Amino acid sequence: MRLISQLLFAFLATTGRDALKCHGNNTLVQVHVIFRHGNRTPSKAGLWPANAYYNESCYAPFGYGQLTNEGKLAEFQLGVALRRRYNHLLGPLWTPAVYEAWTTDYARTKMSLALVLGGLFPPTEPVAWHPDIPWQPVPFDYHPLAQDRELQSWACPTTVPLIYADPQNVARLRSYDSLIRTLSENTGRDLDYISALDLFFGMEIQEQLGLPLDNWTRAVYPEPLRSYIVEFYYLETSTVALKKVLAGYLLKKLLADTAAHISDGTGPKIVLYSGHEVNVATVLAALEVYQLQAPPPYASHLVFEVRRVEGVYGLRMFYQDYQGRRPHPLTLPGCQRFCPLEDFVRLTAHIIPQSDQECLGS
Repeated sequence: MRLISQLLFAFLATTGRDALKCHGNNTLVQVHVIFRHGNRTPSKAGLWPANAYYNESCYAPFGYGQLTNEGKLAEFQLGVALRRRYNHLLGPLWTPAVYEAWTTDYARTKMSLALVLGGLFPPTEPVAWHPDIPWQPVPFDYHPLAQDRELQSWACPTTVPLIYADPQNVARLRSYDSLIRTLSENTGRDLDYISALDLFFGMEIQEQLGLPLDNWTRAVYPEPLRSYIVEFYYLETSTVALKKVLAGYLLKKLLADTAAHISDGTGPKIVLYSGHEVNVATVLAALEVYQLQAPPPYASHLVFEVRRVEGVYGLRMFYQDYQGRRPHPLTLPGCQRFCPLEDFVRLTAHIIPQSDQECLGS
């Protein structure tokens, strides 16, 4: 936790605390942030009945799949870091017009977003409401699971069929048959290629909480299970059709919000998306801007800065995974570090869905 805190503030120092100010002919006009929730307890799907720590009582008072205190702190500190970096853009006062915030319909992502917003928008006069409480309630939005195209595209009925429709995907998945078999035999569960994914996170969280893992897990955790998770990110974005469903809807909204803000200067100055590691990973994979070696960690985030440079609007991207003092600057293939918006739109047009049809199918 201390490492994440140190690296968040290093992000400010190494990329410039006043990143939002106008430096000559380089002006920041809008920011989009896609982030993973904070540290959590395991979900029931990530455990197995013979596990000594299977019962929900082992994770009291939080329960299954809930944000821990460490996770709360990580998300709040992310909000504080964003405030320091983007203070000049946002201004000192919270107003409904300055931001937009979305989350998936999960308790841990809703809590994470509330905490980021708490760090990002500390109350100032005239909205400060209590002298001893430096916090204010900031509203956010979410769609029900089945209607959430941007952050929950796994709910699209086309997703799984599209994965299995590609013969290369099937061949790559079959190379993990031995792993799936080992997991099924030792957990007593009838696992498939998709349900097995949860077990990595269950084992990882159990280890993080200091709860001993069963001896048999040494054959699968952290490897090859971690490599399987990472490869799956690339399987689920391996075709244009999959990229449209898994990342395209979110990118479509991001570009639409950018265009609207540039067009008339209205709309939010910062747009926040509170999601899961898969949201961060699939955008990275779909854009082909970063080669993942591990699942994106808690509070990891993707930043899209909309800038005007020499009169040209464009995007600059960063990925923060806390593996070094600086976030990773990202470059879209075929473009430069600062990618003019016209070029960004042209280079990503093939993975932007045209309607709900790509999600719902015929």
